[in-house]
Amino acid sequence: MDNVREKLYLAALLHDIGKFYQRADHGSVSKSMFLKGEYKSESSFCPMYNGRYTHKHVLWTAQFMDEHKSIFPQQDVKELDDLIHIAAGHHLLANRLSDLGKIIKEADSLSSGMDRASGDGLKDVQDETDTSWDAFKKKRMVSILDTINADVTKTDWYHYPIDKMKLSKDYFPKKSFDSAPDYMRLWEEFTTEFTLIRASSYRALSETLLSLLLKYTSCIPSSTIDFADVSLYDHLKTTAALAVSLYDYNKAGSQEESPFLLIGADFSGIQSYIYQIVSKYAGKNLKGRSFYLRLLSDTVVRYLLKELDLFQANIMYNSGGSFYLLAPNTEFVKEKLKQAVLNIEQKLFETHGTTLFVAIDSVEVSKEILMRKSGSLGDVWVELFDRRDKKKATKFAAQAIASYDQLFTPSHKGGNAQRDTITGEEFLDGEKMVRKEDLLLKPINAKQIELGAKLRDFDIMVVKEGTPLDFWDNKLHITPLDLDFTYYFLKEQDWVDKSKFLKDKGLLSVVTMNGKGGDCSFMKPVDDINNIVYGLEFYGGNETDGTKFSTFEEMCDNSDKFSRLGVLRMDVDNLGSIFQCGLLPEKASLSRYVALSRSFDFFFSGYLNTLWQETDPKKSFIIYSGGDDVFIVGSWDVTILLAEKINEDFKKFACDNPIFSLSAGIAFISPKFPIMKGADESDREEKNAKKHTCAEWEKNSISFMQTPLNWDKEYGVVAQLKTEMVDLLKKVPMFKIGSDG
Repeated sequence: MDNVREKLYLAALLHDIGKFYQRADHGSVSKSMFLKGEYKSESSFCPMYNGRYTHKHVLWTAQFMDEHKSIFPQQDVKELDDLIHIAAGHHLLANRLSDLGKIIKEADSLSSGMDRASGDGLKDVQDETDTSWDAFKKKRMVSILDTINADVTKTDWYHYPIDKMKLSKDYFPKKSFDSAPDYMRLWEEFTTEFTLIRASSYRALSETLLSLLLKYTSCIPSSTIDFADVSLYDHLKTTAALAVSLYDYNKAGSQEESPFLLIGADFSGIQSYIYQIVSKYAGKNLKGRSFYLRLLSDTVVRYLLKELDLFQANIMYNSGGSFYLLAPNTEFVKEKLKQAVLNIEQKLFETHGTTLFVAIDSVEVSKEILMRKSGSLGDVWVELFDRRDKKKATKFAAQAIASYDQLFTPSHKGGNAQRDTITGEEFLDGEKMVRKEDLLLKPINAKQIELGAKLRDFDIMVVKEGTPLDFWDNKLHITPLDLDFTYYFLKEQDWVDKSKFLKDKGLLSVVTMNGKGGDCSFMKPVDDINNIVYGLEFYGGNETDGTKFSTFEEMCDNSDKFSRLGVLRMDVDNLGSIFQCGLLPEKASLSRYVALSRSFDFFFSGYLNTLWQETDPKKSFIIYSGGDDVFIVGSWDVTILLAEKINEDFKKFACDNPIFSLSAGIAFISPKFPIMKGADESDREEKNAKKHTCAEWEKNSISFMQTPLNWDKEYGVVAQLKTEMVDLLKKVPMFKIGSDG
């Protein structure tokens, strides 16, 4: 089997792992606790600058790979030696590198937007002959959010803690820390988990490694030479994606001037689909519909990766109904993408009619743009957004051409035709009906209700490509759009009981949602099963408090209080313009854009679960949270409290950078009021907040009861007046007011 691409991908993911290892070491090269034998020979991997060897972290990269050779798929000594040189030799001059080594060297430069052959690219502060040679071990990573639209001369930056990722305020950036970074402890935890990996292929090893890198290196600065605002994780990931794309581009002998394609997609119709519920059983279906939409996006991404023969690192971003992939600009990819998009659109149309649509398009990206020599990545995003919007304006064009009658011929009878109890959708002739208690449901809606119920207690999500696994037929599973990926939702014991039957079932993915208890832990590999990719993903609304699902009526049961349901919607203001022009041109590297996107995903898809748990979870639930959007239903007072806390914590996470703000809208409705209408009202309230101005300040507001209030200038004043009025009313005997007002 030709595994050259897989070897290149793994080498790219590991090319700078030595930066992590070196910082855990207590000595220089000569006094290192860990470097042995040939890996103390600086001439083997280190370039020279001004007569001295530099970039010595590559020695620790080589040492790490040699120490853990038993983890790599079976191979001969020469193959492992080649892999080490491909990964660790990326700073050497091109005449000392193999073809694969040259690709990683170039991908490393393109990821950071720095010419490694220039004087600046050859400088390295990690030089042990300097009097402060180990200063880089004390430097922390600046939050990318603190740098957006910031004064470049400021000195009081917000930094991340040097720690593994966790869904906690402890992971938020801060201006100061009480102690120095403990790289040794973090490195030991990382290597302990790395040694547990069992993989029969480079791909299985690499994709599991990618999740480990997310957990352990997303807070570690990739470089401390100039300005440390890019994590080691984001640099390794984008370098791997670029390396694979360059390899395919070179091998194809493509004549295109731009070697890369940035593929973008956005689902439309999501809001109306989620709230397309007309019955009193809305609460049982909302959660499942939201999660189902997440699965739609995930399965489309997996399908595109399979069709285009790409890796997980090629996913630049996937959250909130949007995703972006980096791919090689070859005829193979362009033709495959065209065919895949047509198939996805047709499958989506067959399953959901005109309710849902995904606009997928691409733009070319040149080396010059990535190196900031001409044009800008901001312009690339603008062009991609424009192309995507044009696709939305001509949605279902392919279906109209292929099957005009199917698209335009009425298929509903109206009148007294049988309808789905939850959505009110009419059953078509011959369509299967599912009876569940007193409900009559379409199969997809029945599955969504089951999804919503299981979200609170499943441990892992197993994704199987191809033939489904019959021994889990009795477990909750779904194959979205029939795109050949089946998702199983299991308890850990279900996995343990059947894992022995998985050896010959091809490559499977085992995904843990949000980790356990917010610590971002994911499933430990099972011995002797080496065809599994283990990973971690975030999902806003993965309820884990173990409480019984509350109905809308139960959420609003406030006895002597005002009994109303709150429908909360909020999102980040001006996010499109932030992506297009928030990064300074000299800082607009691919890795920084990826870091910016990932920051929002961490907060809204991950951390928000922790915040929700701390705010009376029995009185609300997260319908959806991802990208930069939040949708929460709950008791009216709890939704206001949640909006306050989300706004407060987002400001802290965004380093109090005034460029970032949230606008929110809350509709107060009766628990029996149609949720679709409540969603429309909350949308109007949110738009009211978006249009609000207070003096020279725009947006950054919350609106309810058709009254927008600026978070910083008005809301606090009104809240204080409310408190004073409640205190006064409590002193009047004829009024009976709860303790919290």
